[in-house]
Amino acid sequence: MMNNNAITLEALKALIETTEMPVILLEGRRSIPEEEYEMAVAVAGFLAAKFPKVRFRSGNATGSDEAFSKGIAPVDSSRLQVVAPYRNHRKKARFEGAAYQYPEVLSPDQVEQIVAKTIFASPKCSSLMGQLGKTGQLAAKADYLLRDTMKVVGFSDEFPKATAALFYVNPASPMDGGTGHTIRVCQKEGVPVVFQHEWAQWIS
Repeated sequence: MMNNNAITLEALKALIETTEMPVILLEGRRSIPEEEYEMAVAVAGFLAAKFPKVRFRSGNATGSDEAFSKGIAPVDSSRLQVVAPYRNHRKKARFEGAAYQYPEVLSPDQVEQIVAKTIFASPKCSSLMGQLGKTGQLAAKADYLLRDTMKVVGFSDEFPKATAALFYVNPASPMDGGTGHTIRVCQKEGVPVVFQHEWAQWIS
């Protein structure tokens, strides 16, 4: 599971210290073994305690997103940012005190810019992004991809571009699906990416 864009904990600390409003993106696969779920909870809590000026951003999905968020919330839920694909997404699984946002807050110009970045990272999705604003399964997939790009590139003063990103991936195929797309966006945007075989060592 090669990762040529990785960053050490020491380098992450230096990057945070030189960034005015640092944000660490925390996410990955929906399917995650229990032991590694708890490991994701632990590393998120460790980072939240170690870096009190950092905000942490994730999606609203089960699995990795939920595990990382469960690690942040007990330390300081006000530093947890969640970008959900739509306003009613998993409302019963929300964290009190966290900041939630959605693609609907984007201006038309922002949508155009983020669609361009989505296609730049995943050119095969060009036709899919033409389904935005429509109904049906393809439109829903387009909404999720737009959301995934938003999480990385940022879209407001409160939700700026990510500084670094931790992912829980499938070791055999880390670049598959929405997680793979989000990793590619990070790579295109110069955002350092860390996979579990790397970040797990930070708390070992």
